[in-house]
Amino acid sequence: MTIDELAHEYMSQYKVLCAKMDGLRPLLCVYSGEDLLLLRRKIKIYYDMACDCKRIASLLTGYYDGEEEYD
Repeated sequence: MTIDELAHEYMSQYKVLCAKMDGLRPLLCVYSGEDLLLLRRKIKIYYDMACDCKRIASLLTGYYDGEEEYD
């Protein structure tokens, strides 16, 4: 697997996590009490994971940029 393929995998996972969050957000208006707390926690975990995936994909995409300068 190349670095570009790995970056693509991370971006794919970012999109999957965003879709999961989009599916859960409407439930914020429906749930209450302990269920709402658990739902918010789940969305926050997905959000953190999505941010990490996007950040890593960005780092991997630009991994070889500027390398020619040092050769």
